[in-house]
Order: sequence, then C-alpha cells, then structure tokens
Amino acid sequence: MSHLQDTTPHQVPLRTIEELRMYQTLGADAPRYAAAFLEQLPRARTVVLHRLLAALWREDVGGIRTASRRLDASTAADLPALSSLLGGIQPGIWQVHELTDTAVLAFLIRAEHAFNNVKLGGPVLCLRAGEATVITSPQDLVELMAAYEPAPGWQSFAAELADAVANLTLAYARSAEQRLALRQVALQLHAPDTVGLAQLLCAREVPEDVMVFFERLNTEGHNLHPCGRGRLGMQPADLLRHDLESETSTDLTLVGIRRERVESTPDERGRDVGQLLCAEYPRLDTAIREHFGADGPDPTGYLFLPVHAWQLDQVVRPLLANEIAESTVVPVPAARLAGVPTSSVRTLLTERSPAGRRLLVKTALDTLIGSTRRSISAHTTNNGPVYSRLLRQVIDREAALTDRIVLLDELAGASYRPLTHDPDPERRSRALSALVRRDISAYLRPDELPVPGCALPAGAPVTESSLLVELVTRYAARRGEPDLGLAGLRFAEEYAALLLRMTVILMTKYGIAVEAHLQNCIFTFVSAVPTRLVLRDWGGMRIYLPRLRRQGLRLDPRPGALTVTDDVHVMRAKALYTVLSNHLGEVLAHLVTRCGVDPQAVWQRVRAILDGLLADLDADPTLREDVAADRAVLLAPTLPIKAFARMRLDPASGDQYVQVCNPLHEGGVFPWTPSPAPDTERR
Repeated sequence: MSHLQDTTPHQVPLRTIEELRMYQTLGADAPRYAAAFLEQLPRARTVVLHRLLAALWREDVGGIRTASRRLDASTAADLPALSSLLGGIQPGIWQVHELTDTAVLAFLIRAEHAFNNVKLGGPVLCLRAGEATVITSPQDLVELMAAYEPAPGWQSFAAELADAVANLTLAYARSAEQRLALRQVALQLHAPDTVGLAQLLCAREVPEDVMVFFERLNTEGHNLHPCGRGRLGMQPADLLRHDLESETSTDLTLVGIRRERVESTPDERGRDVGQLLCAEYPRLDTAIREHFGADGPDPTGYLFLPVHAWQLDQVVRPLLANEIAESTVVPVPAARLAGVPTSSVRTLLTERSPAGRRLLVKTALDTLIGSTRRSISAHTTNNGPVYSRLLRQVIDREAALTDRIVLLDELAGASYRPLTHDPDPERRSRALSALVRRDISAYLRPDELPVPGCALPAGAPVTESSLLVELVTRYAARRGEPDLGLAGLRFAEEYAALLLRMTVILMTKYGIAVEAHLQNCIFTFVSAVPTRLVLRDWGGMRIYLPRLRRQGLRLDPRPGALTVTDDVHVMRAKALYTVLSNHLGEVLAHLVTRCGVDPQAVWQRVRAILDGLLADLDADPTLREDVAADRAVLLAPTLPIKAFARMRLDPASGDQYVQVCNPLHEGGVFPWTPSPAPDTERR
C-alpha cells in the first residue's frame, strides 16, 4: 500500500499527509520531539488500528463479528491450511473474516470482555492466494474494508484516523518526557507510586491541580473511540500550544457582544458570564474599561464572553468580521485569563484568582474531537445552569445520594444570537458561546483524592502499571485482603454501587440520564476506597419529562433542546450506554485483565447491586411500572451502545446505536479469553 516519500533520517516511512506535516512542524518548532515522534509512530498506528478493528467488531460492520470464524484448537481441523499458515505466523486465537472467496481478514484476539469489547494483539493480516500481507496502519484497514464493504464515509473516516494517529504520536512523545520528569520527582519525594506522588502534590497544591495532573495521564483519549486523539481542524503548531500535554497556558480572551445580540442564563445571584468572571478577576473589568475608553461605547451595553485563543483567531474573527467591524462584537485583547486544558481540551481550568479560587470554563472549539464538532449550542449554554439547579434539587431530596454525589455546577452560560438573515446562523451562535463551571476544590474534604474516571486505566508513570492497579493494590492493604483478584472484586463492588445508585435513582425515579462516562465522572478516594462521585457536564444528558413531572419537579429549559425527550428509550439508552458499556465495562475489563478478577463473579455482583436498587424503588407503588420496564431492559440479552464507527461511515445519520451482549442477562455468557501477554496498550 502506498506511502509518502520517506523524508526521515531513521527510515520510518511517513504514510499520510498528517504524519508528514506533524514531523515537519516538530522539526521546525519543537525539534526535541522529532526523533521521539518517529520512535512512537508505529505504536500509535497499532493502537489506532486495533481500536478501529475493535469498533468494527463491536458494531458488526460488514458482519465482521457475526459472519467470521474463530480458529483455535477446537476448530483448527475445519480449516487446516489456514490454521497452519496463521499458527506459523503467530500462535493464538485468530479470528478470520472472509471478505470474498479469495480475500480473508485475520487478527488475533487477546481478550474479549463484556459488551462485545475485544482487545487485539499481534498482527492484523490480509490473506490472498495463500499469502499474508501485514496491515500496519488504520489507513491500510480502511482501504481494505472500503473495497469490500462500501460506505459513504470511508474517505472522511480515513482522514480522521490519520489525524488521530499523528496526534497520538505527538502525545506519546510529549508524555514520555513528562512521565520521566514525574518519576524523578517521585524519587526526590520518596513517593512509592503515582497515587502517593499525587497525594504529596495534593498536600502542596490545591486539589484541582492534582485533578488535572491525573487527566494528563489519559494520553490515548476516549477509551473506545478509534479517533480518541482526533483534533481535526487544528494544525500541529496549534496542538503544541493548546493540547492536553502542552506546557504553556492557553489564553481565554473576553469578547464583548451587544446585549440585544446575546442569549444568557445568569448565575443564582443574577450575574452573567462576564460579570461573574470580572467579580472573581477584577483586572478584567479594568481592561474592559480601558479598552472602551471615555469616548467609546458604554461597556455595560455588552455581555463579555470568554473565548479560547484558537477559536478567537481561527473562527470568531473571520466568521464574525462584519460584526466586529460594526462593534456588535468587540474582542478585548487585554482582558485575558490563563487556562490549563483538561482532558476535553476545550474546557480550561483558569488561573488562580486574587481570592485563591479557580473556575472551569467550557469554551467553543470548532474542531472535530471524537464524533462531535466541539462548538457549543445555545441550548447547552443556556440550559446548563438550569440543569445544575434541577440536579441539585434531586440530589438534596435523595438521602442515598446527598452525601455521596457531588455536582460541579454550571453557574452561567451565554451564546451569540445571530440575526435571522445572517448566513449560517447556527454556526455563528455555536462559535461564540461559553459556560462557566464551579471547580472541585470547594467540595473536597482534606483526605479525599479526586481521580477522573478517564485516568483510571491510564499508565501510572511511577510504577509503570496503571492508576487503577495502584489503587486496588492500596485498597487490598486497606481492607486486609492479600489476594489482588479478590481485592479487585471488592473494589469493583464498592465502585459500582456508588455509580449505579446514582444512575438508577436518576433514571428510574426522575427520568434523568446523566452522561456518566469516564470523562464526566471524578471519583474521590480515601485510602484508595471509592468514597464519593463528582459529576460534570450536562451537555449530553437526556431528560424524560413524564417521570420528572411525576416527582413534582418543573423544568423550564430553552425550547427545542435535544436534552429533553419524549421517548423513554432515548433517555434509557443514553444512561445505560455511558454508565455500563463505556464506563463500568471498561473499568471491570481492566480489573479482569490486570488484577485477575473473575469476570463472571464481578458481573454477578453488579447484577446483585442493580437488583437491590430496583427492589428499593419497587417499594413505591407509583414507581412499579417504570421499575419493571427498566429492569426488563437492564437484564435483557442485549443492550444498546453508541456505534462510533457506523456514525463516521454515515455522518448524515446522527447518533446510531447497536445491540451488544449484556453480561447482566441471567445465564449470560462471559466470553473473556485470558491472554498470555500483559495488557500493554496503555502505558
């Protein structure tokens, strides 16, 4: 398969324009990463390739799962020639999928977990006429699949995958340097592991700094999406400056919008986004007044919105050039805040205010990250504070949640209101929008360590294990359990009980599906014991109003929001996919692979937790019908999961779901395959 002309000194062929562009930019702007980029490139290609193939398998694209055959000791006699060929290349459990009578796709399955989640190992092969061609990159697989399984989005998907490979390679290169520095600090502070290092740093710094410390370990991004490090729209120089591993801060610049051209939801004290920020950072107000001057327009006629530096230069200025010329929109260059990117990239932790506080600012960032272009809709900016108040009402009235669930409130939000005759009004509105969220430090107790869920499976730099393994090891000592597998089982039970209690009560009693995937959840640990769950970001939640109204709660969101649905299946699918497959499934798969937890035993305990939670709700006669309906879906043979690959192959289709095997179903099969090799995908 074709590649670009090799321009590298170490004979590593650059296969795509994205790889070449990244390497050339590093050579010019950050030469210390150029050699490391070449070293890490094969690893990044393999990780993205394996995630792509796992997604195609999970979603059964082209029948790759249901129409394929497994070659192991019990089936080798059925296809002796093929078994002999593959066994000669590498022994193991091979999956073979016949693309045509003469072409076969073959790959090794290292482990298979709940929800049809496979982990791959070894080479991916295309077999034709008895000869094997090694597939070394996602582009190879896309070319192969597109030839035999046509779909409208293969070409655009290939571009996203190429972008993800180049970006992940850069992330690996920068992360390796940062992890080495962390190991040196750990030696100086005598920290036995990464958790211990974080605790020492926590004693020296405010807790939200430690939260970002953990988020930066999540080098590979989304745990299931093949484009987890996709940043389509950003150039390599932009990534050096603004991505998760960046060593410099990202500026947030206030942009004034005439009040008649803005939609705004203020905080509970009546302050809009700009007023809230100016109250916390008085120098911003000074900069605004100096910019407008004594002879300029009255700044009180404007609402001031924080805008990401990249978004301001690349989107807002060209898109709203006429509005800027007319002073409908007024950037104020001197009204700046420094911010640190979190794992979502477009949400920034602001610098410390004179009072010692920080805020989280969710900004519009018109780039394709994962499956979504990360601008912010007017519904999200204006409904966020409304949903924060609703969720607080619910948590406060539920004794089982009050001291265990913490909300990072969205305080205020605003977005630009375009004129009806403006070209592309939706993009204009989404391009200039922001939310201000409370930080975590005000909620944490002195002995709590906050760890974002997305960081749990990440590589732990001090021990070169994972944060989750470090926590379970500490948990085992805390609970006096010498067997790591049994300790992992008890840890999983406590972790799942905390997560599922919130999920079931909100979903079944109130009709609220919080998008509680790994990135949106922060668990707090006391001596490695899961203690409280911190939730953030309401943009992807779904609310089924009949259940909410039954509890006597009113909701007055901005009309037309996707967040509010009249379809209980939509609400339920959102809750179950994010919590079970994306979140709990990934954590338990990691415990099975890395700690030796029994997969059947752990899912049986999860089912017992759900049975108990539903039984508690069933005691209320008014809930019995909904409890029965939810139980039937929760324990069904299959559950819906979001189909990331299918969505990219048919971009016009919107959200798509596919059914996968449910480990909670009575008599369900646990097809986990032990691997002879360690789980080294995350390092």
